[in-house]
Amino acid sequence: MCVQRGLCRGFVVAVLETIMAANAAYGVIKQCLSNGREVKGLVGHVGKFLNAEADLKDAVERKKKNPLSAITGGSEGDWEEFQALEDLKEKRRELESWCRLYGPPGTWDRWISWQAEARKARRAAEKQKEKEREEMMEAIAWSLSGLAGLGGIGALIYFLGRYMEKW
Repeated sequence: MCVQRGLCRGFVVAVLETIMAANAAYGVIKQCLSNGREVKGLVGHVGKFLNAEADLKDAVERKKKNPLSAITGGSEGDWEEFQALEDLKEKRRELESWCRLYGPPGTWDRWISWQAEARKARRAAEKQKEKEREEMMEAIAWSLSGLAGLGGIGALIYFLGRYMEKW
């Protein structure tokens, strides 16, 4: 249980940091829009907010897929995670409304399409990284196998030499 609590604490800290980032970006966006600023200057903060939302969803999915939390019944914090996701969902709806009202026509739609392309690029980069990792692990395995084979041949030659009394 202690190991599971340690994992939960690390997970909770990551989730809290993500929620804090999303809330901070949302606060900046809301303040700027209420002050009448251009939406163009807020794209970075909107991106931070939406990335924090995606990070939170990924963290929740990783927790669900974690075999250790499944074994130990790690349902601690489920309600808080649900509430955080619902809160972010509502804030996202408000951001969409503000972007549609105050931004140039099509801003939100372009943002959504750009975000989809960025998500595809991230997935492709993750797949490429995983492929490179697998290739490196395969090269390491072949290298270790080769070294073990050479060591075995060397040991065989040594013991044959000792057995035949050549050394």
